[in-house]
Amino acid sequence: MTKPITLLGYSMGGSIAACFAAANPDRIDRLVLLAPAGMGLTHHKLTNFIAKTQVIGDWLMLALFPTMFRRGIKAEQADSASVASVHKGQHAQLDYKRYVAAVLASRRGILREVLRDEHRAIHASGIPVLAIWGGNDQVIPQTAIGSLAEWNRAVEHEVISGAGHGLPYTHANEVIAKIRDHLFDAT
Repeated sequence: MTKPITLLGYSMGGSIAACFAAANPDRIDRLVLLAPAGMGLTHHKLTNFIAKTQVIGDWLMLALFPTMFRRGIKAEQADSASVASVHKGQHAQLDYKRYVAAVLASRRGILREVLRDEHRAIHASGIPVLAIWGGNDQVIPQTAIGSLAEWNRAVEHEVISGAGHGLPYTHANEVIAKIRDHLFDAT
């Protein structure tokens, strides 16, 4: 058997990491979640309609998502991105065939899931969890902090003021410091 690991998940990766940790608690030493999905998404009438409606929703996603995505990237460019070329790379994602369809499939799939049972299982297994949130996140609602705290009272929550959903690359130094502090305090 291999040594348990520290598992980190960002956004949808937070949902994936939580599901993995809940199913394999013996393989996880600790869990770090950055702006994690799994507690519900911010509710927007149009995006909810797109996610719930086949055919018309698919068409609207293909027609509107690239513009919405670019607008989100532009809004984050005002923040000092710590990761070189991240915005260029994000724009390039739109060039990949089926990228928009994959985003929609995720929205209709794992991003729709509420992971109450998984987070309760993580708590029951005693896995330490650090959750880092963006204070201005427009993707993951602020209510997610309360939901996660209800399901797992042992979670250590950190909020980075002024950070949006892109906190790993817009506020990388602060994220790293919080993770380092969490890992160092644990030893």
